[in-house]
Amino acid sequence: MPSDTPGRASALAARALLGLGMAAFAVGQTVLARWKALGLQSEWGFDVTFFHNLVWNFANGHGYRQSGTYHEPPGIFGETHFEPILLFAALPYRLFPGLDTIFALQSSLLALGAWGVYRLVRQAPAPPLIAAGAAWVYLLWWPVWRMAAADIRPLTWSLPFLLLLAASLREEKHWQSFVWGLLACLCREEVPALVIFLCVGSWLRGRARPTALRLALAAALFVALSTALRSNASFYIQPGRLLEALLGGGGGDDGGWGHSAGDLFGVRLDYLRQWLVPVGLGALLAPEILLGALPLFGYLFTQPHEWATWEGPYVHHAAPAVGIVAAAAAAGWPRLLRRVPAPLAVAALLAILAAEGWDLRHRWERIIQPEISAWLEPEPRVVEAHRLAALVPADASVMADWHTVHLFSGRSQVYAYHQESPEPDRLEPPADGPLLGPLLPRPEVTPEWALVHREA
Repeated sequence: MPSDTPGRASALAARALLGLGMAAFAVGQTVLARWKALGLQSEWGFDVTFFHNLVWNFANGHGYRQSGTYHEPPGIFGETHFEPILLFAALPYRLFPGLDTIFALQSSLLALGAWGVYRLVRQAPAPPLIAAGAAWVYLLWWPVWRMAAADIRPLTWSLPFLLLLAASLREEKHWQSFVWGLLACLCREEVPALVIFLCVGSWLRGRARPTALRLALAAALFVALSTALRSNASFYIQPGRLLEALLGGGGGDDGGWGHSAGDLFGVRLDYLRQWLVPVGLGALLAPEILLGALPLFGYLFTQPHEWATWEGPYVHHAAPAVGIVAAAAAAGWPRLLRRVPAPLAVAALLAILAAEGWDLRHRWERIIQPEISAWLEPEPRVVEAHRLAALVPADASVMADWHTVHLFSGRSQVYAYHQESPEPDRLEPPADGPLLGPLLPRPEVTPEWALVHREA
């Protein structure tokens, strides 16, 4: 059938372009995350250590414990946040042990989101090459780049699953919807609320209504059971606080941060402004998908924390919203451009890609390059830290400061120096005599080695 040949060639070219973009993103972001960590530039090297230590212990048959932090109960199923998605990192880590493996897994998962964008645009419908171009827009989007560089964050891993869930619901694929929805729920306790809202939007739109209803009920049951089985459930999305903020009852509460959510309103608006390219108007044209992000946006805009920025340790808090907004844009832009001549649609896509390239170039010079230059052009403190770290035996118990502790994270016993020393703002007057030691429990195994910067 000669008439089918151009269509098949276009589809193959689009899939090759999609695969190339996903592979380049996964490899490139893994390398950048590695350089950033080696240069001691991680936002929170302590959290890198914590998650690495969890995976290390599970992969080595000690899933019930972790030594990285005392404020977290031991084990993947016991930590403050419910993130059993980490279990899926154990097999590749067992085969290729090392921090780079977890960075590669995180970058690969974020790259997987491009497949969700491709499917959503194709379903809109749009030609294969346009869908592949949209996937590249996602892969060049600054929020996605920042997620890949923000340490190790299981909450970030929900981003591709939410995108693929949105695509599966629109394609009315029952079992795929349940698989992606379950994987998203495993990333942290806030995510099931977003899954439920995505299902509500699909139901309102009349897409896969039986599947959407069953998945929403399953997500609600997941929340109930996982919360009942744990004694330390910690939810950041709290409807009561959101309602207080909306009604003005909690507007003045600074939560101990020195400012209220209202004080940060301008910061939040600037945060939203940075979502505009390439999302823009497109996301608003798919409100049934955008509805899924409502609980998380409510949280981000009603808390006193300065967490709504792309250059900070809490960038991962917006990760699920990034996935849902990207899904809405992938479904919405084809609606906007449906009646536009094909050459103009291609020109619009190329203009967005060019704008993203300019934005990335600017941010590379201002943000990324300083982060990786500490390793590529080694600073004396970085060189010395690695020299000293190489002297420590692989099976030794180690204590280190916030900036270097992740260099020792792939071992049984690793401790943060700051958790072994009392912090001035946490001291309480002793009831019977002077304070004689740390306020936290002693290490399970007394550290044999310590690497602490003199400024610590």
